[in-house]
Amino acid sequence: MEVQRLVDAYIIGLGDSADNTELRTTLVDALETLAAGAHVYAPELFKAEMEVLVEQIREDVMMAADDAVVNAALGTLETIYSVLSPSTPVPNDPFSQDANMSDSSTPLDYVLKEAVFQLTADEVKNPEQIGKILRAVARSSTYNCSVVSDAVLPIIVERMSGTEVLTLRRELMDILNYVLSASCDVERKAECLDADKINLLSIYRPETSVPLDKEYSVLHIVRLKGITLLTLLPNFLSDDEAAVALQTLGRAAIERNEDENVNKEATHLLIQLAQSRPEQINSTVLPLFLDALNEDMVAAHKVARLLNALGSISVAASGTLIPVLRGLVALVTTGQMASSHCQATIETVRKVLEAAMAANSDAKLNTDLYAAIISPLTAWVHGLASTNQDVPTKLVVEVARALVTLFSKLETSAQEQLLEPLFSNYLAVLLSSDESVGGLCQLLPVFSAAVCSCRPETKLPVDSLDAFISSLTMSSLVSDSQVRRDVCFEIVASILNKIKDSKLRSSLTQIVLRHTGGAGAGLSVILLHQWVARALISCNDKCGYDSVRWLLEQIKQASPHAAEAAEGFNIILGEHDWAVTPTTHGVFKVLAKQRFYSTVVPEITSGFQSTSDDAVKANLLVVLTNAVRHMPKSVLMNGIENVIPLLLSAIRLTGGNLKAASIRTITLVILETPETLRDEVTTSIIPLAIASTTQSNIANTVDVRQAALGALSLIPEKYPYPVVHTARKDVLRALAGARDDRKRIVRQDAVKAYNKWLNLGED
Repeated sequence: MEVQRLVDAYIIGLGDSADNTELRTTLVDALETLAAGAHVYAPELFKAEMEVLVEQIREDVMMAADDAVVNAALGTLETIYSVLSPSTPVPNDPFSQDANMSDSSTPLDYVLKEAVFQLTADEVKNPEQIGKILRAVARSSTYNCSVVSDAVLPIIVERMSGTEVLTLRRELMDILNYVLSASCDVERKAECLDADKINLLSIYRPETSVPLDKEYSVLHIVRLKGITLLTLLPNFLSDDEAAVALQTLGRAAIERNEDENVNKEATHLLIQLAQSRPEQINSTVLPLFLDALNEDMVAAHKVARLLNALGSISVAASGTLIPVLRGLVALVTTGQMASSHCQATIETVRKVLEAAMAANSDAKLNTDLYAAIISPLTAWVHGLASTNQDVPTKLVVEVARALVTLFSKLETSAQEQLLEPLFSNYLAVLLSSDESVGGLCQLLPVFSAAVCSCRPETKLPVDSLDAFISSLTMSSLVSDSQVRRDVCFEIVASILNKIKDSKLRSSLTQIVLRHTGGAGAGLSVILLHQWVARALISCNDKCGYDSVRWLLEQIKQASPHAAEAAEGFNIILGEHDWAVTPTTHGVFKVLAKQRFYSTVVPEITSGFQSTSDDAVKANLLVVLTNAVRHMPKSVLMNGIENVIPLLLSAIRLTGGNLKAASIRTITLVILETPETLRDEVTTSIIPLAIASTTQSNIANTVDVRQAALGALSLIPEKYPYPVVHTARKDVLRALAGARDDRKRIVRQDAVKAYNKWLNLGED
């Protein structure tokens, strides 16, 4: 009675509610209750209700538009059949007659009879739903899987061999794939699979007569899924057959298709197979990709697609990681890869390394990867530079970023061992003014990346740290090379930041700043103070604020490099690839940014209010914007009302990234505390945002226009109609113009904002 009550509650619940949301919830709850009951009540109690229950679940799967209902129905069906299924076939047991459709009905009959009827009809209706139902039942147990396979697969194979209608072939293949996927899930193949092996392989053989265009892409995707399932079936394909299947999938992922979904699906299937057959992926599929990348005149968009595919395959399993990366590095270092694609390839290598490190940072794996990947790359660029070949700066930086990914994860002893040859190759180049070493000077960022990635306890191979710091500072102040100067600053800042002893850190800081005494306030001195501030502020060292105040003083006195001093606050607080960053073991004390905000921002505000020099005001606004843009939200909201007037001025007087940052800060305030700006929203913020959406003003970059549209889009959500209705007409006029922006991404934002203002007040 309890089981009948549960079934009745499910069926009756279908008509109890007219509200779709309530009906969906009722259905899902009833199905989940049924599934739970299957583990509580005796299986025999469910057998009497199976015919009605299966019919209703079939209807829900066929007709329901909501995935939650469909998934719940299929899950319940699988659960109940798993309870009803015997563990093994029993001679003369009624279950064993399911495939023959005997007159003695069994629970599987209620599914198989309808499925066989559909499969033998002239037109297969609802093939996807039929396949899902068969899969749910088949994977409920190994026994059920065998019965369903024996009943269904011979029919599909026979019909496939007798029809040339592509639509029917796709539908049958779709159902076949669902049944095969159940065999993969239970990790057991039915006997009929071995009997029909040749026919199955023939079914999934590439049909050369079918064109590779969008009209037939679904057929190709279904075929590729079937090939994958045959490969995943335990002990079904021989090694040679599996190699042919993998080659088919590899070519589908590589070759051009009018519908990119075919390429994407093939790549996705290869990722699945990489987890179960990594060795065959390495031996069969990887060479196909590398050969494709090695082709003459291969287009950049194809290179990007292939690199993305290889990157995804490499991180799918540990067995594919090093072979894929080693193959890509070999293409670059042996000159087989076109020079125009080398940077993109190294970028892919770096991203794969980052993903691998995030998933599993094992000391031995890190060392093996460094030896197999980073060492060949650094040796390659060193060889190019040693022969005075021009090495693009972006490529050098990408190699350095890849090095950082691994070098920062190495143990202290491994870092110290690798630093020896790096210092031997690059230290003399860094400290030299000899132009004959200009080729190797290009590679100094690689040296900087390694030194800055060291752990705090790693010992640098120098006799005296004081002398090393001093020589770097002197070289940075006298060098005409921007690369040398920047590398010196990065290394000095990294060393200062990682010293735990405050007295030693203070002593080294004095050594560094002592060299600026007679150098005036040139650009190099400005940059040096900025890097010292970056190193010390993050670890709450007061000496860092001495450099900040020195920089502010240069701005207030309108020194020749006041603009660079203002822009450099982005160096102090912003991101960097390797110098003083959390990923390279930089020291970042708690509340460091809070202290900077509470200490420096008031000085900026008072300086702005006390000066009448427009140039000084503009530079102070640049400082403020650079400070605010890098502050955490929790810090920024504290005392923001004092900063708002300056941010509004920054929107008027700056452009580009700084203007966009100011607008986004205002937007953040609107989002978090709209009442703070209630008085300014119509008088200042909306007019400034409207002015920032126009293309005619050179200061309104794409980033600025997007930021302004983001602010305009948020305002109707945060302020009631009486507050902003007076600006509605002007805003709609401006947004109508923005809908014709030359950039598509801006047009999309404009349409969203326009619709919100158009509906203003309807609620």
